[in-house]
Amino acid sequence: MLKRLTLVTVLIFAMLATQVVTFAWTDIVTNTNFKGGVGLPWHVVEDYPAKAEFDILDGEYVINIIDPGEAQWGIQFRHRKIPIESGMQYRLSFTVQADKNCKIYSKIGEMDEPYTEYWNNNWNSHELRANQWYTHEGQFTGNANNPIAEWAFHLGDGEGTQYDKATVKAGTTIRFKEVRLQGNGYVPPPTPPPTPRKQIRVNQVGYYPDAKKVATLIGSASTWELKDSSGRTVKSGSTKSFGLDKDSGDTVQLIDFSDFTQEGTYYLEAGGETSYEFKISKDIYSDLMYDALKYFYYNRSAQPIEAAYSHDPSFVRPAGHTRDVAKCVEFAESSDRYGETYSLDVTGGWYDAGDYGRYVVNGGISAWTLLNMYERALAKGTADKYYGDNTMNIPESGNRIPDILDEVRPELEFMLKMQTDRGKRAGMVHHKVHDDRWTALGLSPADDADRERVLKPPTTAATLNMAACAAMGSRLYRDIDPSFANELISAAEVAWEAAVKNPAIYAPFISTTGGGPYGDDYVEDEFYWAACELYITTGKSQYYDYIKKSSHFLEMPVELTGGEAKHGFVGAFDWGNTQGLGTISLLLNEDVLSSSERTTLKNNIKKAADAWIAIQEKQGYGITIEQRPILLDDPSLVGYPWGSNSFVVNQCIVFAYAYDISGEGKYYNALTTAMDYIMGRNPNNQCYVSGYGSVPLENPHHRWFAYQLDPKFPKAPPGWLSGGPNSGLQDPWVKGMGWKPGGFPPQKCFLDNIESWSTNEVTINWNAPLAWVTGYLTELSDNGHPGGPGSGVLLGDLNGDGDRNSMDATLMSRLILEINVNADRKAADINGDGIIDTIDYSLLSRHILEISFIKD
Repeated sequence: MLKRLTLVTVLIFAMLATQVVTFAWTDIVTNTNFKGGVGLPWHVVEDYPAKAEFDILDGEYVINIIDPGEAQWGIQFRHRKIPIESGMQYRLSFTVQADKNCKIYSKIGEMDEPYTEYWNNNWNSHELRANQWYTHEGQFTGNANNPIAEWAFHLGDGEGTQYDKATVKAGTTIRFKEVRLQGNGYVPPPTPPPTPRKQIRVNQVGYYPDAKKVATLIGSASTWELKDSSGRTVKSGSTKSFGLDKDSGDTVQLIDFSDFTQEGTYYLEAGGETSYEFKISKDIYSDLMYDALKYFYYNRSAQPIEAAYSHDPSFVRPAGHTRDVAKCVEFAESSDRYGETYSLDVTGGWYDAGDYGRYVVNGGISAWTLLNMYERALAKGTADKYYGDNTMNIPESGNRIPDILDEVRPELEFMLKMQTDRGKRAGMVHHKVHDDRWTALGLSPADDADRERVLKPPTTAATLNMAACAAMGSRLYRDIDPSFANELISAAEVAWEAAVKNPAIYAPFISTTGGGPYGDDYVEDEFYWAACELYITTGKSQYYDYIKKSSHFLEMPVELTGGEAKHGFVGAFDWGNTQGLGTISLLLNEDVLSSSERTTLKNNIKKAADAWIAIQEKQGYGITIEQRPILLDDPSLVGYPWGSNSFVVNQCIVFAYAYDISGEGKYYNALTTAMDYIMGRNPNNQCYVSGYGSVPLENPHHRWFAYQLDPKFPKAPPGWLSGGPNSGLQDPWVKGMGWKPGGFPPQKCFLDNIESWSTNEVTINWNAPLAWVTGYLTELSDNGHPGGPGSGVLLGDLNGDGDRNSMDATLMSRLILEINVNADRKAADINGDGIIDTIDYSLLSRHILEISFIKD
C-alpha cells in the first residue's frame, strides 16, 4: 500500500510539474512600458501622405497625428519579428489614450502579403474616448508558424472607405503606456553573446608595412606589446597620452608601432586589454577595391543580377524598372513653375541608394569618381591592369572595352535620357526620378512596378552635372567608341548652352516625397566643373575663358558651403560642392594650363591636404573632419553631417593627389590613417564596410539586401560603405533608442541597423570614393613608390625635415664635392641611378624654383 501511495504521489507531482511548464506565460514583447525613453522595437511608420511625429516621455509613447493619410493604416505603431507558433496560446493587453474621440485598429499577423491576421479582436475596432485611458485584454491560439509576424496598431483615417476600422483625425495625440504579449510555454531564443568591443581600436583589416601604424587605447596602461598570432611578443613600447577626444567623448592614449614592418598577423595588448587581429601586409585592399566597384553592378536599374557575376547566389534578382517611363511633375515646394507635362523614358543607370530613386547630381559625382579613377590610371600606365577588360566580372567583361567604362556607361546613358528637348528649358536635364512615395523595406526592384514613377523638372545643377560627366566620358571613350563619344560631347555642349540661358533654376531643399531632395541654390561650382571638363575635352577657348573668370579657378576647398552644407562642412567635395572635381581633372590634364597655373593648382591641393592633416593630428582616432553646424535650419546643432564617412574618403582622394604631386610621406600617411578610422579604428569598434574586419557592417539601409528585416532577402554583399555617424539622428529608429540630437558625441551617432537610414545608408557616391581610394593604395603597393614612405625617404629632403629647400641644395652640393656632411644619401639620389651628381642637383634646384617637380 505504501509503495502504491508513493507511486501515486510521484505521478501527481509529475503531472503538477508538467502543468507548471505548460502554463508558464512568458513575455514575447520585452519593451512593455517605454521606461528610460526607449521605444524600440516599437516604432511609428507612415504611408504617404500620412505624417506623424512621436516622442517617448515619462514611460509613455506619444504619437502626434499630423496627417492620418487616406487609409486606416496611414499611421502605424508596430512591433515586428514577433514569433507565432501554431497551437500556442497567447494573451495580450494594452493601455492607450487619445485626446480626441477616435477608433483605432490592432492586429497581429503577417507583415507583408497576403497580410494574414492571427488576432484582430474579431475584426472589431477599439473606440477611444477623449482623455480616458482604455485597456484591452485578449487571447488567441496561433494557427500558423511565422517567426517574423508583426503587432500593428492602425492609427490612420479610413472613414468613408472600405477600411474604416481606424478613424483618427489630424491633430489627435495618442499615448501608449503599456503593451504586453505573452505566450503560454513560449521559450525565448537564447540571447546571442554581445560582440566584444575591444578597448584597443585598430584598423581591423590591416596596415601597409611602409605606412604609419597607430592604434587608439581606452585605458591607463603605460606600455604595450605587439604580438603575433601565436602570442609571441614581437615589439613593445610606451603609450602616448592623448587625453579627452571631444569628437568621441573618450579619454584615450595612442599606440604607435609604425617602425614595425614585418608582414604577418598580429594583435596589440596593453594593460590586460587586447585588440582585434590585423595584418601587416602589402596586399590590404585589393579585394576590397573590386568589391567596392561591384556595388554598382548590384544596384543597376533595368538589369537582372545574375549568379555568374555575383558573390553569392542569394544576391540574384530579376531586373526592375525595365521600362521606366515617368511623368514630369512639379517641385511642389518650389516657387518656380516648369509648366511642362509629359512622360519620358529614362530607363537605366544606377539606383542611388537603398531606394529605387535615381538622381542626376548624385550620379554625376559618382560617375566622375569612377571615370577619374580610370583617367588617373591611364596617366600612370596601370589602367589595363586594374580596370581593363575582364577585371571586374560584369556582364560586359570580354567585350574589349575596359570594364570600369562598361560600368559607368549605363549611368551616362541615363543622364542623356534625362535631357529634355521640350519648351523653354530645352537642352536642360531633369533633376531626379523616383517613386511617387517612399517604398517599404524588403522589396525587390521588380516588385516596385505598381508605384507611379515621377520625374522632377530640369535644374541648372543637374544640367551641369550631365555636361561635366558627358564631356569627361567623351574624351575617355574617344578611341574606344567614337560614335558614343560624339554623342556625349554633343549633348554636353547643348546642356552647357542651356545652363547658361537658365543659370538659376534650383531644386528645393525640402522636396522629400518619395526621394531625397538634393536641394542646391548655388551652382557656380557646377558651372566651373562643367567648364573644366568641356575645356579639357574640346580645347575651346570659351570654356577656358569661363574657368579663368570663375572664383573657383584652381580651387581645392577645405570646407564646403554649397548644397546642404550651408554652414560649412570640412571636406573636399560632395554632390553639392563640385569645384574640386574640376580642379582635379585639370591636374590630370595639366598640359592645358600654363606653368604658373600648374604650380598654383598643385599648391592649392597640398594646402587643402595640409589643413586636414592639422585636423587629423588633433583627433584621437585619426579622422580628418571635425564638428560643424549640420542642419540647414538650425545652426545650433554641431556635430558630424549625414554621410560623414564619405567626407573622409573623398579627402583621401585629395591626399592621394597631394602625394602624387609631392612624394611627401605625410600625405600618404594621412590617407592610410584616415582609412584606419573607416576600417575599425573608431570609438564604435566598427568596420564601416560590409564583409571586412572583425566587426563588419552587416545591416545597411537597403530594400533588397534586407536580411535583418526578413531572412528571405539576402545579406549585404561585401565592400559596401556605410554613411556612418550622423549627429542629426533623423530616423525614427535611433529616436526610438532614446537617442536625441546633441545628446551624443558625434562619432558615436551610429547604429548598424537596416531601419537607421540617417546613420546607416549606403549610396553610389559613397562607394565610389571607397573604390577609388582602395584602388589607388593597391596600385601604389603593387608598383612601389620609391622615395616615399616605404623607404622613409622624401627625395630631395636631405636633412629629413619634411621639406625640400635651399638647405637641402647646399647639402647636395657638399655631397657632390665629397665633403663629409650629415645628409641622407638615398634622398639625394633623385633620378635613382645610384650616383649623386649634378643631375640630381639640377632636379632639386628646378623643384625648389617651381620650374618642374620631382617625380617620386
